[in-house]
Amino acid sequence: MATGTQLEKSPAAAGGAPGWAARLETIWTRGRVRWAAAQPAQRGWLVAGAALAALLGGLMLWYGLRTDWRTLYADLDAEDARQTGQILAQAQIPYEVGPGGGILVPAAQLDKARLATAAKGGVKSGRLGFEIFDKPNWVGSEFDEQVNYQRALEGELEHTVGSLADVESARVHLVMPHDSLFREAERPAKGSVVLKLRHRALAEGEPEAIRNLVASAVDGLTPDRVVLVDAAGHLPLGPRTADALRLSAEEALEQKLISTLEPVTGAGNVRASVTLDYNPAATEETQENYDPDQTVTLSMQRTEQSAGAQPVAAGVPGTASNAPNAQALPVYPPQTTPPQSAKTESGTYGASKTVRHMVESPGRVRRLTAAIVVNDRLAQPASRGKAAQWQARSAEELRNLTELAQAAVGFEQGRGDLLTVQDLAFDENRAHPAATLSAELLVSAESSPVLVKYAALLAGLLVLVAFGVRPALGRARTPAPGLQAGKGAGKELPASAAPAHGLATPPAPAAPDPERTRVQEIFDQVTDHLKREPVQSSRLLQSWIHSD
Repeated sequence: MATGTQLEKSPAAAGGAPGWAARLETIWTRGRVRWAAAQPAQRGWLVAGAALAALLGGLMLWYGLRTDWRTLYADLDAEDARQTGQILAQAQIPYEVGPGGGILVPAAQLDKARLATAAKGGVKSGRLGFEIFDKPNWVGSEFDEQVNYQRALEGELEHTVGSLADVESARVHLVMPHDSLFREAERPAKGSVVLKLRHRALAEGEPEAIRNLVASAVDGLTPDRVVLVDAAGHLPLGPRTADALRLSAEEALEQKLISTLEPVTGAGNVRASVTLDYNPAATEETQENYDPDQTVTLSMQRTEQSAGAQPVAAGVPGTASNAPNAQALPVYPPQTTPPQSAKTESGTYGASKTVRHMVESPGRVRRLTAAIVVNDRLAQPASRGKAAQWQARSAEELRNLTELAQAAVGFEQGRGDLLTVQDLAFDENRAHPAATLSAELLVSAESSPVLVKYAALLAGLLVLVAFGVRPALGRARTPAPGLQAGKGAGKELPASAAPAHGLATPPAPAAPDPERTRVQEIFDQVTDHLKREPVQSSRLLQSWIHSD
């Protein structure tokens, strides 16, 4: 007879495989059956496992659908950030403003954003240059024009100095020269530059180059009136100190030694270290030396005087004898003085004299010490299955290398210099084991941050499944211990059926099999479900038959 429990053929079953609605209904029915058959403890573990699975799925969905933001520009001024945002909005590119004035765009549109901003002239951080004169100012005064010219010149210098490889950004301040009829009122030009460096120090010669660049752009400005300041305050950007000069000289000598010896020993087979001992004090010396054995005439002066006989006054004293045309009386004969002569000679003589004045500035080398390590000679290169073979260098070869090194660095024995050349085997000569697969994977992971990110996500997924979802499902499938006891207690004999006094108590029945008890319990629950919902159960059986 036909009852409600008979199988009814639905249109989907008659036409072939059940549709999606039937499949979903079947899954829902199975889930309800298992949920009804589970114990409260098992239901708790099922809920925990479902929550963990939902959490894991949500995390993976969020990670897969989230936007990967990349930095387009960083450390922008407020005005530059606003202009860049307008350009991106016009190009219909989504963006976000990051901390510190940075602009973030999606990774897929990073190149498009760069092209869009470059088409508008790019980002111009800092002050404008001579673009400030692109628009004429018809109402400005002469003072306004001078101020604009100074601002434009400072902006141009900032852009030029900021284009250097070691400079991230620059700020330039200028004091223009002031001419006056009075010398006391004149004011020379000055300049100051604040540099934000990409590294801890500038390259050799760059501070002087920046000073000369700024000084050449301003009339009347000299390089010594340009002050350089490091924004981080790591070091003064002034003239190089004695330690910096010593280190640069040592590095130059080391490079000279390596470039001299490498053509003989082979590339990579020389290591050199040079230490210079400088005299930090300045000395000034003056010497005067006299040689008594060598005399010379410095000057000679001779004078000679001579006089002949001269008449002597004679006669009667008075006017008569001294009057003109007076005749001398014969009583007084004429008398004369004898002739006279005088000679004078004056000479200056000096010994041989040597004067030497010496001035030595700081930095004179007092001693040079050099240590050179040379690798062994390659006797046989590495081949298939065989490692490379190395042999020590001969004493004659080491002596030749020592002479070459001494000539390269200016070795002086009397100064106390020391130069040593040693032949030692480098660590690269030893045969290293081949890199394992794990080591290669680690190297590739270090070079690919994206691979590391996805590997970490996969590892977290496996850990969550192994230590979260799987134990929860295992606990849910384990039968409750009270179930077996309940089944066994239901089959015990009642107290009224116990034997009379004096009779032996019958042995207790054997404990039932847990698996069979579980199967029987499920069978009873399925039977009750079939009786309560015959139509739904018939559809379930119909889908099972067609699926087989």
